[in-house]
Amino acid sequence: MVHYLEGNASHWYCHVGMDVVDVEAARVYLREQTKIEEDNGMLSFEYFVDDPEHPKRVLLLECFSGEPSQKSHIENIRLETFASVFVNFSLDVYGNVPQSAINRMAEAGFWPPTFQGEFRHMPYFMGFRKD
Repeated sequence: MVHYLEGNASHWYCHVGMDVVDVEAARVYLREQTKIEEDNGMLSFEYFVDDPEHPKRVLLLECFSGEPSQKSHIENIRLETFASVFVNFSLDVYGNVPQSAINRMAEAGFWPPTFQGEFRHMPYFMGFRKD
């Protein structure tokens, strides 16, 4: 177990809320993207829904292990497909995101988000993560 008592955790989380436009297309996208994100080196890429059979609202919790996983994520997110199945976004970022990663997100339109929705960034304070 790794303890981070001085706010210097190397990982960070994004919590993305969105509405589902096309349930079947979303299922296909998520199945494919989950495998891609595992290959990207993310620590977690997990979706939660309001109703498993007929989801209308989806919450994504993704944890980046560091800059390489975030760089691969931005390169492989398949944004056109993502934007065709989800709308009405909100984004919360938890952790100390490196400036270079913020710059990369800004270039892709994610920092601050270009969508019309809620955005919040909360820096890391302390805690632990099990390996």
